[in-house]
Amino acid sequence: MINTKLILVDGITGSGKSTTAHYIARQLQRNGIKAKWYYEEEDWHPLHVKLKEKKKESEIENCKRYMVEFVKKWKDFVEKINQEDTVHIIESFFFQDSLNPPVFNDFDKNITKKYAYEIYNLVKSSNPALIHIYQEDVGQALRRNWKTRGDSWTNMFLRRCEQALFCKNRKLKGRKASIALWNELTNVSKELYNEFDMKKIQIENSKQKWDKYRKEILNFLEVEQKEEILYKKSFNQYCDEYIGKGYMLRSHVKDGRLCIDSAWPNLKLLPVSDNEFEMEGFPFAFRFYKYKGIKKVKIYKSGCYFKQGGIADKYIPVEIDESIMEKYCGTYWCEKDKVERKIVLKEGKLFYWREKGNESQLITVSKTEFMMELLIENSIVFKKVKGEWQFTFDIKGKKPSNSLFVRKS
Repeated sequence: MINTKLILVDGITGSGKSTTAHYIARQLQRNGIKAKWYYEEEDWHPLHVKLKEKKKESEIENCKRYMVEFVKKWKDFVEKINQEDTVHIIESFFFQDSLNPPVFNDFDKNITKKYAYEIYNLVKSSNPALIHIYQEDVGQALRRNWKTRGDSWTNMFLRRCEQALFCKNRKLKGRKASIALWNELTNVSKELYNEFDMKKIQIENSKQKWDKYRKEILNFLEVEQKEEILYKKSFNQYCDEYIGKGYMLRSHVKDGRLCIDSAWPNLKLLPVSDNEFEMEGFPFAFRFYKYKGIKKVKIYKSGCYFKQGGIADKYIPVEIDESIMEKYCGTYWCEKDKVERKIVLKEGKLFYWREKGNESQLITVSKTEFMMELLIENSIVFKKVKGEWQFTFDIKGKKPSNSLFVRKS
């Protein structure tokens, strides 16, 4: 193993950072090397910046304040890990999450690079090793990512990109906006990669030959590759639909791997024991078991999104006549959020409709309660008040909301 306290795995969204960082952590541990992997969105991540809101603060002012605090977070983190005998694996925060604020806000490139150098100068004391995953054709990479993660995630991603000042200043919309924005971030990252004097390797992953890339990465780190058992036929017994409090897990086999559909489809599971699995590239672990003849899944480890200790039972669909579901259909208005939404019925299923091409299937929990597919910790409850249908859309998690939607006459 090369001499380093810090492995940095970076690249644009969907480039394979999380699965690569997770894989490196497992391989180091299998070689008897103490390693800690930090998932990008994990709760209590040491590099997360939480700014207190300031009234009348512009996006630019907020971005500048964020960048100052982000550098401070890096300084504290590096000082801490330099006192330990553990290899720390950080994904996303060296390029993507550090560069996103100034690039999204259309800062001058010189300002962006000067800020990046502040972080580089801090991490040098940890003798870092940088693994930069990139794609020559950013548009192709994003289109692959959109296809993999599904419509709900893609539409959220496109809306976020459209709101960036980089895109607004250039009057860019939709997919063109996203591709232009992430092209810019990629180009700045590649420039910095070439300029930074550190142990480093670049992986151009457009051919998706991950077995080859992983060998190259381990050779770079001077770590012996240890075999992993990824699938056994006995895992088929866990394939089913499971419903928890505000979420659905669909376990199935795809391409010779046990997978779960959750935040997006086909998330791969890694066996820990015969009935316990980690999710590849995420800080989750699941235990499949039976209790009183009912198949269950327990989330016995969770670093974000899911509630640790949560239990999902085998889903038994609730039968509802289409005549009842038709009563819920219509156009609804939320005064609190100033948004209009529709509930529509298609082929015997209800959908929550935002705009053309942006809708989510509703899964039946009871005759009046539904939850949105591929969204964690959520509930939609219909109720008739003074002759008018309404529903509450309650999203749990970091920012609880209980928005009331009333059907228009």
